[in-house]
Formats: sequence, structure tokens, C-alpha cells
Amino acid sequence: MVVDLLAEAGLSAPKDPKFNPKRAPIIMPKRGEEGLVFSPDTKEEINSMGVSPEENVVCKCEKVTEAEIIAACSRSLPVDSTQAMRKRTRAGMGGCQGKPWNYGCECRVAQIVARETGAKTPEVGRRPWAATSLFERRWISEADKAAIKEGSAELV
Repeated sequence: MVVDLLAEAGLSAPKDPKFNPKRAPIIMPKRGEEGLVFSPDTKEEINSMGVSPEENVVCKCEKVTEAEIIAACSRSLPVDSTQAMRKRTRAGMGGCQGKPWNYGCECRVAQIVARETGAKTPEVGRRPWAATSLFERRWISEADKAAIKEGSAELV
């Protein structure tokens, strides 16, 4: 366990009596599509129909609502990317993988994260996960492959 490893390494931290290791889940069970509203994607508005965040679906495949994204933004772990939100709410983890041609959930989630954190929408990390990865792109290009091959030839 991590706590034991830290104690063995010499960390002396008192236990916090207020700490609750069992946090309430963010993902709320749904009854099919009952009570959910799938608003059209206008590319400018998150909630084009003006429904409540609890009803407004931002990820169609996983049925993640705007309220769930807002709740995840207010948790203790910082959220700086749509990838971080995927791990907390499953938004963008369904069959379409957040593709803009389907329902555009990655764009919707990025807009909500920006609004809730005070960031500008382009600053919210997306695929290729510049905000959460050391790589600028998800896939390496042919030029990258050539540079790797050239660099490794020098080592031999």
C-alpha cells in the first residue's frame, strides 16, 4: 500500500480524522433515456435547449450529463483536460469515442471544463493530450520515425 511505502521511507504524517476514503460516485445510474434531454449540437452552446444540467446530456453514448461534469470539476483533483474528465465520468468513452461528427461530446465537455475552471476553451487539454502528456501528438509521423531511426543508428 502507498501509505506503508511512504511510512517506510520516513514520512511522518498524522492521520486526518476528517478524511473519507470512500467518495460518493460521480457517475449516476440512469433509467434508459427517461428524464434526459439530447440537445442539438450548435457548436457554440452547451445547452441549446435551456434544460437543467441534470437533464442536459453532453455524452450521448455514456449518457453523461452536464451536472456530472460540473460535479467532477468541483472535486479535489484538478481537471485540466477532457482526458481527465473521461476518467472521472466516462464522457467520451462510449462507442463514438467523443467524435465531433457524432454528438461532439469532447467539445461539449471542454466547454464545460473551461467555464467551471475559468480557463479558455483552447487551454483545456484534448486529444492529442497536450495538457496531460509529454507528446505533442498522439501518433508519430514519418519524419519522427526517420529521426528515431537516424538517432538509433548512431548508437550502434
